[in-house]
Amino acid sequence: MSNLIPAEILAPEVGALVNYGTDSFGKEPGRYRVTGYMCRVESKPDFGDDFLGEILFDSCRDFQGGKMRYCLREQATHVTLTGIAGAIAPIEECTVTGMVPWPDELLKEAREKARRKGERGEMLF
Repeated sequence: MSNLIPAEILAPEVGALVNYGTDSFGKEPGRYRVTGYMCRVESKPDFGDDFLGEILFDSCRDFQGGKMRYCLREQATHVTLTGIAGAIAPIEECTVTGMVPWPDELLKEAREKARRKGERGEMLF
């Protein structure tokens, strides 16, 4: 996994508050909190004799023309967001507006959770 993203488009940190798209009324920016990082799966892995793994991979949903997996921040092309609803957004379409007012320990836990998911490369089902 060496597909590192240039620093100028590095994803916002977990805990960042961002505007993305519009709210459900189409009047104001949608407001979200960054919870993790995702990127596209470039090609279908070779599963060999692991037919269950292949079935699971094939059952993962397509998102805007491809399958997505959790990844490390440095590899991310998209961020996972939570707000009134959840979203997966391209980094370049998000505008950082602040940071959640959480204690450092809580932010550290949230960032660690995102890092672990990224290291495992969990797929979006």
